[in-house]
Amino acid sequence: KNVSIGGTTYQVQIIGFDHDQLTSGGMAGITFQLVNCLNQTAQMNSSNTNAGGWNSSAMRTRMSTYLSQLPAALQNVIKTVNKRTSAGNQSSSIQTTQDKLFLLSEIEIFGATTYSFAGEGTQYEYYTAGNSTIKKVNGSAGHWWERSPFSGDTNGFCSVYNDGSAGSGSASFSYGVSFGFCV
Repeated sequence: KNVSIGGTTYQVQIIGFDHDQLTSGGMAGITFQLVNCLNQTAQMNSSNTNAGGWNSSAMRTRMSTYLSQLPAALQNVIKTVNKRTSAGNQSSSIQTTQDKLFLLSEIEIFGATTYSFAGEGTQYEYYTAGNSTIKKVNGSAGHWWERSPFSGDTNGFCSVYNDGSAGSGSASFSYGVSFGFCV
């Protein structure tokens, strides 16, 4: 399905059914994700810190801007879901946030925790089926962010490298943004 975000058309695809827990109770019927990344890369934080994890990140704050750029008809049907993420700062403590737009965690993409802590959800059906994790930024394969703080230090977040493999990067790096949402 094509969706306009800030005047630019992007494709979204279904990545799961009855996968995400609605904040209001029950399960969200369908989870979508951008097929590729937004044309504009972004930082997780302006400085190299993952303290506070996804919950405290500048990227999570930026999601409200992206939400406001979606068509009103879509905004009206997007559901708030509970997303589980490490607290960052090398803590395995899991926080739950309520999000309308969100980045995927490492385990939601890869089904394993190579660079993140356990407890950040389960793999989406789209990725379980073996579909590609490579996403384009302005037409070329690029790095894209995950919401998972990197478990090995206090300054990075997990990402997907341009070859589709699991990776990480310092929070102030500008990588691609491919958010998900539920209806």
